[in-house]
Amino acid sequence: MSLGVIVTYNTTRSITLMSRLTTLLPLSLALAVALAACSSTSAPQATAANQVETKDAQPVETALVVQGELTARYAATATLQAEHEAKLISEVPGTVLELLVEEGDKVHKGQLLARVDATHSRLQLREAEADLQRRKNDVTRGEKLLARQLIAANVQDQAESDFAVRRAEVNLARVKVEKSEIRAPFDGIITRRWIKQGQLLAANGAVFNIANFSDLRAELLVPERDAVAIAAGQTVDFTVDALGNRHFEAKVERVAPVVDRNSGTVKVTVRVDNHDLSLRPGLFTRMDIAYLHLANAVLIPKAAVLGSRGAETAYVIEDGKAHRQPIRTGHDSGGRVQVIEGLAAGAEVVVTGQASLNDGALVEVLHNDATSRIAQTHAAAKSEKSGS
Repeated sequence: MSLGVIVTYNTTRSITLMSRLTTLLPLSLALAVALAACSSTSAPQATAANQVETKDAQPVETALVVQGELTARYAATATLQAEHEAKLISEVPGTVLELLVEEGDKVHKGQLLARVDATHSRLQLREAEADLQRRKNDVTRGEKLLARQLIAANVQDQAESDFAVRRAEVNLARVKVEKSEIRAPFDGIITRRWIKQGQLLAANGAVFNIANFSDLRAELLVPERDAVAIAAGQTVDFTVDALGNRHFEAKVERVAPVVDRNSGTVKVTVRVDNHDLSLRPGLFTRMDIAYLHLANAVLIPKAAVLGSRGAETAYVIEDGKAHRQPIRTGHDSGGRVQVIEGLAAGAEVVVTGQASLNDGALVEVLHNDATSRIAQTHAAAKSEKSGS
């Protein structure tokens, strides 16, 4: 006995399935091509948009607003002057007989410096003294006669008056003789000689310049805004161009009580103790007064500040754009300025390139390490995502 197996195929169902696959395949291919075309189109558009934004951005350099210490200083230049300085003159005319000192010589108070011919003055003095003696005798004789009532009282009064006048004339003649000897009014150094021996000197003619080098002064004209913090006794550090990098110390001696209405400045007098005579009048100095120390000041570079006092601004970087921010500044030191209002520590401000900026302008921030970044990177990244 044999068994047989009969297999039956559903040919109709197979044919139907193949037909559907044949229909869907072209549709899938078409959809893939469309998606690829869309993707390839959106990518160049995002790139182009990014390039346009990059091209429009203005390159700038920035710095961060920081909080730190600041020592407020006032720096100025001044010329040293001698506190005791004088031009000596001859009060009497005459020929210069002797010159006893020269330029650069140290002299003491009362020392004889030069002698002018006083022959004529001495003769006038002798004549006046002789006449004074005669009038003195008249007064003495008149007193005796008046006691005997041999002369009137008014005659005696006139004689006494004439005697007093002549005595004053004698004293003046003696002063003229003394003035022919020119003496130092104080200790110092002869800085200039105006005369020569044998020269005919007119009355009130210049003879010598004398100065005391041990006590020098310098006058500074300080703006009223800085002068309010300067007081007598503060230390002043200064250098002298002619002496290289050597540093000297001085003290603020006095501050003028009024402000000059024309310049808006206050005169500050600095005293320099120069007992070692290492300095001299006329030297050009660079002075620096540290008058205030701030422990926690908000600081920005001076280059970031635009405008004048009372109308200052700075450009702050936010979201890839430069925004003009009004600020109020305080003291400064070196290249840093204190910000009182308008900025907080951590903000980013423009220090180079702000002259051509407008409020809200796109910027490209260039770093000092020679690398750069586009300030609007985040905006470009968002546009790429939306395009894909």
